[in-house]
Amino acid sequence: MPEVCPYCGDPVESTRKMPEDGRPYEVWRCADCEEEWRHPEETVMNRELDFSESGEQLSRRDADTDLNW
Repeated sequence: MPEVCPYCGDPVESTRKMPEDGRPYEVWRCADCEEEWRHPEETVMNRELDFSESGEQLSRRDADTDLNW
C-alpha cells in the first residue's frame, strides 16, 4: 500500500473496484488532487511515481535482484 500521493503528498486511499464484466482490481486514489492509479499496472510499471513519504521509494525490481542480504 502506498503512503502518499507523488504529486501533492497527501495520504492515498485504496479502493477495490468490482466491474460488471472482468476481474476485480484495486485502485489507489488521492482525495486532494483526485489522481487515481490502477494497481499494479500503472504503479509498478511507472518508475516516475514515488509513493513513499520519504521520497526514497525502492524499485521493486531492484529490491528483488539485490543479493546483498
